[in-house]
Amino acid sequence: MHLRTLLLAACLWPAVAAAQDVRTTSPGATPPKATVADIGWMAGHWEGEGLGGQSIESISPPVAGQMAGHFQQVKDGKLQFYELYQFAPAGDSLILRIKHFNADLSGWEEKDRSAEFPLVALEKNAAYFDGLTMRLTGEDQLETIVRTESRDGTISDERFRFRRVRH
Repeated sequence: MHLRTLLLAACLWPAVAAAQDVRTTSPGATPPKATVADIGWMAGHWEGEGLGGQSIESISPPVAGQMAGHFQQVKDGKLQFYELYQFAPAGDSLILRIKHFNADLSGWEEKDRSAEFPLVALEKNAAYFDGLTMRLTGEDQLETIVRTESRDGTISDERFRFRRVRH
């Protein structure tokens, strides 16, 4: 599920209107009721492309009310970064928390911080977090789209397309 989220240490909370693929929330908006059981369809090992390289994503099934994930980005045979993340309860809804690491495991966020994406909308086989979408586009195809802002203020939606890998 991920940089994707802090592309070159970019800010991930741009104040832009929601698009069809990526949705954002408004201050004071009530998040939809949801549990990790509602997004259990994400669980699995996924491989694909994004950011001009190979993307690998592993998402655990729901355990004890949460789901854990791991992401790797490889380009030109070199590891670019890792992500560790969790889907966790936030009141009656869900939040996606992500921590980013360089190839040497040095962290991007401060020790007690993570990038946080509250759930904005939930549809069958699609979860829209604030600025980050994960959805099935086929029986064994997962697409993740992340809204990013570069240092110069340019906003773009980065798209990752994955295929389920069965072991």
